Amino acid sequence: MEVCDGRAHCPDGSDETQCQSADPAAPPSSNVPSARSAPLRCHKGFKPCKDGLECVMYNHLCDGERDCQDGSDEEGCSAQCKADEFQCNHGNRCIPPEKVCDGQYDCQDRSDEMDCSRLIEGCHQRCDNNTRCIPETFLCDGERDCADGSDEEKCLVACAINQYRCLSGQCVSEAMRCDGYADCSDHSDEVHCTRPPRCPTQLQCPNSHVCLQKEWLCDGEDDCKDGSDEKNCMSSTAKCREYQWQCGDSSQCIPLSWRCDGKRDCHNGMDEGKCSQRKCPSQLYQCGSGECVDPRLVCNGFTNCADSSDEGAGCARRNCSSPSAPRCDHHCVSTPNEARCYCAEGFTLKSSGVSCVDIDECNAVPHDVCKHTCLNSYGSYVCQCLPGFYLEPDKKSCKTKDEPLLLASVQSELLLLGVHSGTLRLLSSANRPVFSLDYHWAQQRVYWLSPDYQSIRWADMKNSDNKGTLIKGVKSDFIAVDWIGKNLYWVDGLVGQILTVKLSDNTVRSQDYTVVLGEDLEQPSSLVLLPHIGMMLWSEIGSTPQIEQSGMDGSKRKVVVSRGLSWPVSLSYDLLDNRVYWADEKLHCIGSVSLDGDNVKILQLAETPSPFSVAVFNDRVFWSDTKRRTIRSADKNTGKDQKVLLKRPGQPFGLKLMHTLSQPAISSPCDQLHCSHLCLLAPAMRSKGPTAVCRCPKGLLLSKDKITCSLPVDSTFILLLSRTTVYQIHLYSMRHAGVALKKMPDSRALALPGVTEASGLDVSIQGLSLYVADAGQGSVDVLELSSSRLRQGLIPSGQILKLGDDLVTALAVDWVTSSLYWSSIARPDLHVTSRRDGYTTSLLQGSLKGTTSIALHPPSGQLCYTAEVMAGGKNQIEVNCAWMDGRNKVVLWRKSSIPTSLVFSNQGTMIYWADTGEGVISSISVDGTGYKQYNTGPGLLISFTHTENILLWVTLDNDVTKLWFSDGLQPNQLWFETKTSVVEVKAYSNDSQSGTNSCSNNNGGCVHLCLPYPGGRTCKCGRGFYAVDATSCAPFSNCPTGEESCFDGSKCISSSKFCDGHIDCPDQSDEQDCDISIRMNSDLNSPCLFPLSSQGCVLFSRQTYLSQTHRPWSGSLCSATSSPNLLTLTVFSCSSAYVWYTMHSFAIKKA
Repeated sequence: MEVCDGRAHCPDGSDETQCQSADPAAPPSSNVPSARSAPLRCHKGFKPCKDGLECVMYNHLCDGERDCQDGSDEEGCSAQCKADEFQCNHGNRCIPPEKVCDGQYDCQDRSDEMDCSRLIEGCHQRCDNNTRCIPETFLCDGERDCADGSDEEKCLVACAINQYRCLSGQCVSEAMRCDGYADCSDHSDEVHCTRPPRCPTQLQCPNSHVCLQKEWLCDGEDDCKDGSDEKNCMSSTAKCREYQWQCGDSSQCIPLSWRCDGKRDCHNGMDEGKCSQRKCPSQLYQCGSGECVDPRLVCNGFTNCADSSDEGAGCARRNCSSPSAPRCDHHCVSTPNEARCYCAEGFTLKSSGVSCVDIDECNAVPHDVCKHTCLNSYGSYVCQCLPGFYLEPDKKSCKTKDEPLLLASVQSELLLLGVHSGTLRLLSSANRPVFSLDYHWAQQRVYWLSPDYQSIRWADMKNSDNKGTLIKGVKSDFIAVDWIGKNLYWVDGLVGQILTVKLSDNTVRSQDYTVVLGEDLEQPSSLVLLPHIGMMLWSEIGSTPQIEQSGMDGSKRKVVVSRGLSWPVSLSYDLLDNRVYWADEKLHCIGSVSLDGDNVKILQLAETPSPFSVAVFNDRVFWSDTKRRTIRSADKNTGKDQKVLLKRPGQPFGLKLMHTLSQPAISSPCDQLHCSHLCLLAPAMRSKGPTAVCRCPKGLLLSKDKITCSLPVDSTFILLLSRTTVYQIHLYSMRHAGVALKKMPDSRALALPGVTEASGLDVSIQGLSLYVADAGQGSVDVLELSSSRLRQGLIPSGQILKLGDDLVTALAVDWVTSSLYWSSIARPDLHVTSRRDGYTTSLLQGSLKGTTSIALHPPSGQLCYTAEVMAGGKNQIEVNCAWMDGRNKVVLWRKSSIPTSLVFSNQGTMIYWADTGEGVISSISVDGTGYKQYNTGPGLLISFTHTENILLWVTLDNDVTKLWFSDGLQPNQLWFETKTSVVEVKAYSNDSQSGTNSCSNNNGGCVHLCLPYPGGRTCKCGRGFYAVDATSCAPFSNCPTGEESCFDGSKCISSSKFCDGHIDCPDQSDEQDCDISIRMNSDLNSPCLFPLSSQGCVLFSRQTYLSQTHRPWSGSLCSATSSPNLLTLTVFSCSSAYVWYTMHSFAIKKA
């Protein structure tokens, strides 16, 4: 019969119209036009034949059978396959050999799953009627991989020499035999023991010698072979947490998401009771009572629904034979109410109620359909596994060829467990708990943190007797192995650092590590590395619990999760789904999030009181529970299908899932970089592999080539100035004494004789002279280093300045001429005083309202200074530079709030300073370009210096002074901390004061002061003198009676014009040293309102400039001291612009 056979025989195609398809998946008859109609249009999944008269399914092309009348579906099917590929029988497709006989159809003609009795690579045993072939590693691994179960029959496992073979087929370490705890699934390792074990808890099974932990009693799992540990249990009311649902008998809590999900999770099944009626799939008939039945069972004369709604009188009246019946795409079904259209499985009914459309099962609930990847097809779908996995008999799950191993620490034992087979090995045993561990798969080596010796140790997996120590003297909370860059990272939660060291077979010196991150880490707890993209994540469990992410070099730091966390103690990365998992010990749950911080999921695991460590592999999540003393696993998407993997005496802590797929072999960019010391992976660029950067161990500096690490110059040292002592510390002590020290390293302490309250200093290396500003005496003293071996120390060599009631705010030494550049509160301009004969001259007169820092570079004749200046009627803070003779002034920067501690680079091309208001270190080229900023981290920034390519700065944090350093390329590192109150830090070396200028020989020919500038020099006369010619000076005549000289000697003015509020002298000296009127808010004897230690107050070594005449000010009085002519007030102020406290001292002349 040629009518309705799917092919048009009549010219008009009328033999194929109004046909009911026998194949519900076939295209409707309307897809077969007549030969004279418009071009043929086929449904999705179909292709027109060459003659344009028929449609054929794509999976029928090149299958060896003619489906098109013209045979065009079998044309052009040949394909040239490579030597190592399998060619499908129809010849149109080539597939890799591992897809042959893997239980999954990859050829349209299914030829890849035919004749599977022959052996191919990766195939060891055929099963399921020769439709599936499995690798040898699937045999006797404790899991049914064949539907007929033949892979787990007649198993006889060969165990290693030091292992015991259980009667159940497992292998366990001989050391665990007869230890009182059942490690074989059949407990056979605790049978026929020569003597009963000693059970620490005094609990054991009544009919055997197996020991028990109290946490294992009545926990719902049989630990005794006869189940006696689960008998006579008292039921207690379970206290359900948030997002949990209590089963009806109050003895069990389940996650709220499990309620009414179609699966019974409560023991009594009440979680599936009283649920709203679920809608049946479109291919099934929904009874009035809620059941879903096959449409073919409706109106068949037999009741199939509980409420009999599938039968009734309407079956005869409203059937598919009636003229009004719908013209359905697939099936027409008579129902008691009406004739309805139904679709075949894999299709759903459109809103028209007649047409069917393909269901994309892959977009439904992906992990419910396929565990890995899902490919939709017309009317169906296919599950596929990622490379390295095999499809399981259920056609949705995937399994690796090689068994994954669980590396776990239980109290002090280091164990290796086969996840499928249950094989158990004891790798190592210590005296104290092992909290953290990791592995390097390619090297077949495990690493763990040993609290016994404060060290990180290792052992080979194949030969556990081959073991060693990587690094000693480490206080850590968590370790992680970078298997690509070949480094080991660890977290130090005590000092708030993430550190790393190079992997080695030999013990690495403790000074060979580097700090990857040491800023703003309060209490880091856990760490996970993603070397394939150069990233790492860590958890914070301090005052703000969160999960952060950065490059493995510390770059590109950001917060990933900051909400819904309480105590995230462990992290793990899921390579398949690109998600990070964490265990929250306080919230009793496991969470996960994508790397961009989106799509947060929480697994409210039932009855998991204390998850400690988490790991993820394939479709399972694993965790240790320290209170239940078990290691468990569950489905990573639902938390269901929980399994107990390990129970051993003691608390389980760290765990990792080991498999070659978890550490994919990727070429390391470090192989091409050739770093002299450490190479760290950095974030990937444009979705490619990771990049790399060179880093240096502590005490070494990264050179400009960014590859080589070198020691600081041996002569480089710092000077730490306190009120009465200066401490000299060489930088090379970092390498020997270490960093992050709790006290000041070995130093040379030099007392400052004659100095009562040091507030600043500078040094002339060639003259071995210290220039020290003394706030107590209003002077600058010169101290020389004694050359006598009998009397080591500093010797007073006079005062270059004595200002009395004035205070020096900034000073710098011109080490070529030994002249001092300085500024003070009463004299805010820049001044220069010759040490040789005391001549003083002024620079940049009139514009400065207060100078806080001066830096000189004599070889180039340049100076820079930070000051408050009057510009456009307003005061503003500037970083300026000029020639050392005061000419050619330029403004470099106006955006700092409180700049100080200026210092030149050795070459004089860059200028650095500290912004104590913002807590940053800034730098800029002397031409005003290339501004950069470095964050200094926690604590109040006090002082800063720079030498070679290293930045050093001092912070104050809760009365503790800390000295930090960085080369600007690597993260900040703490050098040491001390209780000594540090006023200022300076750095010098033999090379830091080298070079000459036009003043180097014979003072440049100048009689008084020689001031260099680029390429030349300017001779200046001291105050009271005037220039006779370019080099010579002569004194001014005395002023007439009733007149006084300006401070610079340039003019005589009437005595009445001094302190009259109007500036008459060019240097403004007629309005300086005037009486100060300060309105006090408390009397002279009141104490400080805030103690320094609790309010973060700082006694600034250089008094912060305060203009008495231009800026109103008020504060709380701290102390007052009186002398015959002077009243000195120390007051407390709080800046309105910045939240920091400052103490100021004012000297007020008595009337």
